[in-house]
Amino acid sequence: MSEKSTANGQSHAARKPSSRLHFIDNWRSALIILVVLHHLALVYGAVGPFYYFEPPWTDPLAYLVFLAFVLINQSWFMGALFLMSGYFTPGSFERKGPGSFLKDRVLRLGIPLVVFIFVLSPIASIGYYQMPASLTGITSPLTWQKYPKLIGFGPLWFVAMLLIFDFGYAAWRAATRNRASQPAINSAPPGYLAIGIFVLVL
Repeated sequence: MSEKSTANGQSHAARKPSSRLHFIDNWRSALIILVVLHHLALVYGAVGPFYYFEPPWTDPLAYLVFLAFVLINQSWFMGALFLMSGYFTPGSFERKGPGSFLKDRVLRLGIPLVVFIFVLSPIASIGYYQMPASLTGITSPLTWQKYPKLIGFGPLWFVAMLLIFDFGYAAWRAATRNRASQPAINSAPPGYLAIGIFVLVL
């Protein structure tokens, strides 16, 4: 009986509470699904510049539905993704240090970004040249001479901005590292006017 109790005690001791925030995983998954639906609306609703469009809708109501969906999404969902990334940035920086933090960002974000710009983006642009000229206005065939015009950030502008923000944060931490020993200054939270101005600037 004592051996069984000891084994149970050891098994319970070996179980550590999970530090993973599952609601963040759910939030991230929901936002990613919304991003996919957003780009599908661009394809089938032809409401904005994209790599490929289906023939435009003849029903004005259908076009307005896709347009409203895209505009509402653009008002908040990318900002939510930036907020999620920025929330975990300080903790990651503290755990890894500046060198490992930036190296990890370059490996996880920089390399995929470069591959997309110079390889995947031109491949994705092929579909644009396959559409009717009445939709694109392109009458010349696709050749290698057009390659410089086909490279670009595309949907991965978000990844490029994350890299800029990460390097900016690392630079800010390096510039303010000597202030860590100074006492914190208690200040009042920003008022509604300051928040409103900040929102308008964004």
